Amino acid sequence: MSAEQQSTSKNGESITRESPDQVGFFESLRHSSLQKFLTATLFWGTGHQLINVAQGYLLFELTGSTLWLAVLGASVGIPNIIVGVVGGVLADRIPRTRLLKFGALIAGLSMLMISVLYSTGLIEPWHIVFAGMFQGAGLAIDWISRLSLLPDVVPKKILVRSISLDQSVFNGARVAGPMIGGFMLGAVGPGPTYGIIAGLFGLAFLIYTTFRPVVQAARATSAGVVADLKEAARVIRDLPILRINLMFTWVNAMALGGLVFVLPAFAKEVFETNETGLGFLFAGVGTGAVAGAMTMSWSGGVRRAGPALLITDVLFGAFIISWAYTNDMSLALTFAFLLGYFNSVHVALGIAVIQFSVPTEVRGRVIGAYEIAWSGFPMGGLASGSLAAVFGLRNALVILAIGLVVFTVAVAVVSERFRHSRIE
Repeated sequence: MSAEQQSTSKNGESITRESPDQVGFFESLRHSSLQKFLTATLFWGTGHQLINVAQGYLLFELTGSTLWLAVLGASVGIPNIIVGVVGGVLADRIPRTRLLKFGALIAGLSMLMISVLYSTGLIEPWHIVFAGMFQGAGLAIDWISRLSLLPDVVPKKILVRSISLDQSVFNGARVAGPMIGGFMLGAVGPGPTYGIIAGLFGLAFLIYTTFRPVVQAARATSAGVVADLKEAARVIRDLPILRINLMFTWVNAMALGGLVFVLPAFAKEVFETNETGLGFLFAGVGTGAVAGAMTMSWSGGVRRAGPALLITDVLFGAFIISWAYTNDMSLALTFAFLLGYFNSVHVALGIAVIQFSVPTEVRGRVIGAYEIAWSGFPMGGLASGSLAAVFGLRNALVILAIGLVVFTVAVAVVSERFRHSRIE
């Protein structure tokens, strides 16, 4: 094995990689392929963050019901799961850049439809729910293709930094998107806002047409869809850190989605703020997420993956509980920053675990499983919206956060192998 590579076997797990310390932060940014990838992430990510603000805001304005927010969560989540299975198989069979373009196309067209319907005075709640189905499908296709493609367009020696930089840009969109969305909703209304969202997906589509992967995954042979899925299941089964990480992702996404989907209701009923205030609340989470992702970028990653995943998850849950029970806007923004920070570190580390653990030829299918785990995000909206109708907004979030913390502690107690898992 070369001096630039390391192989560590601990408790039966072996992960081989090139050291991320070989290339510095600024040198990583000089790669043109990474620059294009990050630019596309900025447009795509800002579009989806605008959706998060606009969809919930408009639906709650039309209905005044958290149950409709729960329905929106289901409409995004169910296609997310279905496409997660199909998209993972496709990502190992056809060019991933083609899937990226298709994901941007269906998400952009659905938002353009909402813009036209609102501007013509024909908008109904079910239109927003229907568009949410295409949003969920487009989001799944894009995430699977994006995470599967990144190791093909950047050298492996900058992969950890590239993952963290990509997450930094995406989380930067979590700041810019809500700020832009809150301002646009208040200044010109939902119609033009949805038009801008569609335009952002169009810009991402144009950049995707310029992608030229330097590495192509082998896709020549396949024993069929069922056999392909069994192969991915075997990889997940044989790597405990990967298997538990996927479970972590689902539970973590449930808690985050539960917060995001009921945030418009919190802004209006608890903090008694307007569209701009809602944008600030979203941006508080996004700012923390940027800081967390940048921490990973500058440090080059965290090698003790198991303990880091456990600690960040507990802190994320604790700050959700703190956020839920505050009445002060300034304090809420502080807690939003902290929960966004630890969630971002957790997510970036989880993605790095997948990228280093999974063979190239099955990466798309495993990323598909990861995207299915992220379906917990919209399903968290279904859960929090339903729980809020029975127990109230605050208690709904606390129930989800307590479930997250209990799951994390259980893993820490039961799985010694996970506690000692490393990325080396």
